[in-house]
Amino acid sequence: MHDFKLYKHYVEQLTQQLTDAKHRQLVLITGQAAWCYELLSALTDSDNVKLLSNSGIANSSWPEHTHELLGQEFIHAVYDGYSGIYPDKLAALAGTIKAGGLLFLLLPDLQRLASWQDPALKSVQSHGSSNRQSYFNLRFSRLLQTLPVIHFDEHTDFKQPPIKSNVTNKIEYQAQQQCVEQIIKVATGRANRPLIINADRGRGKSAALGLAAAALHDKKIIVCATQFRATHSCFKHLAKTLQVEYKAQQKHLTNLQYMAPDALLNQLPPCDLLLVDEAAAIPVPLLLAMLKHYPRIVFASTLVGYEGNGRGYTIRFTQHIKANYKAAKVVNLEDPIRFAKGDPLEQQVRTLFALDAQYNEYPPALSSIEHVEVTQQQLVDNEPLLQQIVALLALAHYQSSVNDLRHFLDAPAQRLFISRCQMHVVGVCLIAVEGGMDAELAKQVISGERRPQGHLMAQLLAQLSAQPSYLTKQSARVIRIAVAPNLHRQGVGKALLAHCQHQLTPTCSYIGASFGATAGLLHFWQSQGFSTVKLGYQRDKSTGEHSALVVKALDTSPQGLHTLTQQFKSDLFYGLLTHFSQLDSELVSELISKFSDESSVPSPPINTPISTINRFNTAPKLWYLFNHSPSCLMATKSEVRHLLIQMVLQNHNNEQLIKQHRLSGKKALEQQFKLAVKSLIKKPPNL
Repeated sequence: MHDFKLYKHYVEQLTQQLTDAKHRQLVLITGQAAWCYELLSALTDSDNVKLLSNSGIANSSWPEHTHELLGQEFIHAVYDGYSGIYPDKLAALAGTIKAGGLLFLLLPDLQRLASWQDPALKSVQSHGSSNRQSYFNLRFSRLLQTLPVIHFDEHTDFKQPPIKSNVTNKIEYQAQQQCVEQIIKVATGRANRPLIINADRGRGKSAALGLAAAALHDKKIIVCATQFRATHSCFKHLAKTLQVEYKAQQKHLTNLQYMAPDALLNQLPPCDLLLVDEAAAIPVPLLLAMLKHYPRIVFASTLVGYEGNGRGYTIRFTQHIKANYKAAKVVNLEDPIRFAKGDPLEQQVRTLFALDAQYNEYPPALSSIEHVEVTQQQLVDNEPLLQQIVALLALAHYQSSVNDLRHFLDAPAQRLFISRCQMHVVGVCLIAVEGGMDAELAKQVISGERRPQGHLMAQLLAQLSAQPSYLTKQSARVIRIAVAPNLHRQGVGKALLAHCQHQLTPTCSYIGASFGATAGLLHFWQSQGFSTVKLGYQRDKSTGEHSALVVKALDTSPQGLHTLTQQFKSDLFYGLLTHFSQLDSELVSELISKFSDESSVPSPPINTPISTINRFNTAPKLWYLFNHSPSCLMATKSEVRHLLIQMVLQNHNNEQLIKQHRLSGKKALEQQFKLAVKSLIKKPPNL
């Protein structure tokens, strides 16, 4: 029988030591659930602990979304692993703990964690697939046994781990103060000198925004973030500095006002300074729109945090800023201020979820690159390989979730292919295998009665076509594909994709991908034989782009896909006059480039002399021509094609066109239109 008094006495000593050191620590409690809960009750007081559990424990909560924990701080916290090991929730909870605090993690015996039926497994399982064991939990248990965590186990007699004494740390605020000064310079110095602040969790980034706002109390300042909770630290430090009262739901305090990104861009209110917090969570097109309108702007983002990894955002967005704003500055906050350097809990969380994975570029000979498939077992047995893959995927995408690692290791319907030179990974392609349903389920999916988890592309294709074969046959969906930055545009991605198709052909009838559509990305996929069959009506929240679905037949006749592409062609030409009227003309051109002509449909003649041609009498005939003979449009020069797309297919108004093409006025626009029509008349013989 364990004497819980010994445990409690030790925890009290540990808490005192952590308070002096300004550190935090992970305390692992393993055993039967009842024993873990009993020990937890003896160690904690509900007044000073945040408890995450859905097991019915008193005073517990189980937030559906991670962002519900943003902006909060607790002395201690408890994560009930018996409720399921969800990496985003566990990492988010760790981020709320103050210096001197403990994170209690409750789990079954570590030796059986891999085979334990973790409730979280259902979140990564596609319909019809199941896990024999959890590779994520296998890695998790191995690391927990090697990390310097405090471990209380039901089946092991209590032994007091050593406690360091007389350890006192000092938190350095100098870097944060310098950051505040840079923010003030943006507001008071020359315009159009944007500032980018990059920081890991707990570095005082949001606090610096609040401190700067207080120093600029005579300026009107707007703070923008996707979640209002994320700005609480900013408002708290403003209130504390100015010695005013602040309530948690207050979105306007003295000179500082909160606005969500969409509201900000819809209203475009004037301000002296715009602060964009957690910028990596905002689609880049929205950030660029803010940058264009507001001459004094600060972008702040978390690089490694429980919202996800912002490295991809940092690289690409920073490159854009530096290329277009020579006087822009970048500040990297490296020293923590929520706790002291060398915090054990921060390092433990980073290790457990591979948040510190760094990708180092390697200049290989292209001829020496090989493409291979890697199993989840191989990944969990090869930590350096896992780290390389995670780091490369994080570099290639604007946002990476902490949960990605769990999907990566545990989703039973996923396959992973890599390109490597010797032991260095230079390309990654992650694929989900979908379909394989019985006929009855396929029928229910098409009718809208069922929506089985994990078969996103198969379901969409079946509903677009009303053909159950897209559900009964297996297909492959590319979830992510990434290539080392130094090897872009050298054929590595194409070669890796070709290898994947070859390996998947024996079992899959189709391969496809869905992504935020840009002209460049779409060109890559269409150049590899993929056909676009769907373009989302609304812009994706994460990319700010319309989501495109591209598909390619592997072992069957492409006739079924031809029907879908023809259907998409009709939808697109209508959509360009309505919900796609503002679609980038480069993207429209790329979409149309793969449409085939309808030779049986005659094109209407243009009998009007060139001198009397105008948009009113000619645009309807051109719309008909482009719809049935898109090659006529694609045969024109790029600048002519873009003008005709915007004037005829998207029906932009004159003012918009004059501005877009930098023309002097309506007469100049009419002249450009006549020249464009003249170039068309010279081409097709039936005009």
